[in-house]
Amino acid sequence: MSESVCVPLWDDGNTTKLTMPSAVLFVPGGEVYVGEDAIDNSWKPDSLLVEFAKRNMGLDSRPWHYEGWDYYPEDISSLILRKIALQVSSGRNFDPVREVVVSHPQYFWANQKDATREAVELAGLSLKATITEPNAAAIAYGVINPSSNGEKVVLVFDLGGGTFDVTLMRIGGQNKFHMINSDGDSQLGGMNWDAEIVTLAKDKFRQSFADFDTLATKEDEITLRKNAEKTKIKFSNEGQEQHRFFVEANGNKLPFDITREQFVSMGRHLVGRCIDRCERLFRKSGYDWRKIDEVLMVGSSTKMPTVQERVTQLFGRSPLISESPKLMVSKGAAIWADWVSKNLIDARWGDTEEGTIAGLQIAGKPEVSGCTAHGLGVVAQLHGRRIVKRLIPQSTSTPHEVKESFVTDTVGATTVVVPVYEGESPDPEDCYKIGDVRLEGLPVRDEHVPITVTFRIDIAGCLDVSAVDVLTGKETATHFDKDFSRDTNENGRMDFEARRKRLEALTVM
Repeated sequence: MSESVCVPLWDDGNTTKLTMPSAVLFVPGGEVYVGEDAIDNSWKPDSLLVEFAKRNMGLDSRPWHYEGWDYYPEDISSLILRKIALQVSSGRNFDPVREVVVSHPQYFWANQKDATREAVELAGLSLKATITEPNAAAIAYGVINPSSNGEKVVLVFDLGGGTFDVTLMRIGGQNKFHMINSDGDSQLGGMNWDAEIVTLAKDKFRQSFADFDTLATKEDEITLRKNAEKTKIKFSNEGQEQHRFFVEANGNKLPFDITREQFVSMGRHLVGRCIDRCERLFRKSGYDWRKIDEVLMVGSSTKMPTVQERVTQLFGRSPLISESPKLMVSKGAAIWADWVSKNLIDARWGDTEEGTIAGLQIAGKPEVSGCTAHGLGVVAQLHGRRIVKRLIPQSTSTPHEVKESFVTDTVGATTVVVPVYEGESPDPEDCYKIGDVRLEGLPVRDEHVPITVTFRIDIAGCLDVSAVDVLTGKETATHFDKDFSRDTNENGRMDFEARRKRLEALTVM
């Protein structure tokens, strides 16, 4: 029913996991329930339940409105982070959580990465480092289960509660993790299978009584969705061939029976969407199922046998899947956090030293690379037409640096603006604008004065851009992580500080 947040409590190689559904419930009086409590209490009158906010992070989505306030996906995620920090610190003799390492999907756009950091800052925390989810999963796999058979090409198949990532990694023992290419679908996850069961149950109810949505209370709706998720788990974890639950609305009660065969059939097109993304990844990278050494399945929804069986059929043998696949990404992020905090590796640029990670001896210097999910470039004039001149193509290995020279096109200008865009199209209208780099206070000049632009992108895909005026040597640089404390009224939102204070005033249960 709900995408989960998973936090590993890591102590010298021993891991205890803390998981909770990514759900937030607003109730009157400034109280907020988070996690399972949010779902359990969502029947309360005049309440608002928000789930799956990650799917809308950094996008121009409509806010959730409650008691005169607008709440955006970043606000929702900040409340979840705040609850996690409280739970980690409470009862475990830990110091209060102040710094965090956060993983994010590989395919996130720059504004979605910004939104992830904004959620951390709204929660009153400091972001120590980020890491992409497939890199985290690969690190957990390689460090904890090192291979003595040399380098392997591994397909990381990450199907979670709300999103899907598929990534090719080159893994060598405990210390080499290089991303080859990736793909993904931000609107595909276990919740889609839940929705299929809900739809079928509502259809059956309508045939016997009336339209479920017309009759049902909020509590009836929540009960149905929880039963749908339990059914999926029964078929996934317990090998059950048939399951029954009751669909209730307005005093009408219908026994609903569903078989494993029906469950597999209704989810076949969703499995197909996963495989389509795998095939698209192979076409981009020149691989196929026969050219990879292992398939590593991570994310809670890979426990569904229908997913495992399809991957086994295509791969020709069983994929690797742990007892707790949802823990792989968070465990890798915990290793990364330990790695970074001990200065064994620079979280952005990958400079490394030899050492140990969470009590595990690492043979040789750790090596980690990512790859760009989207192309990056600047808007330039070509034959009188504005185009995106791509400086870093999609799927470029990161960290990466590139320089290119351009010339100004205006006589008498004292300011040069370098617009930075993300996307694959040469048309700026089909790409996302990340921001501008501005060279200001320049002497008046003729047109065609050279400007050197440098793009530098780190392991997790965060971008630094600098521009140098060749005429004067003046330089400006921009790190494209926003200063949220200065960012006011963006897209009509209330400024950051007002939102932070409003969220801080809420009582998190």
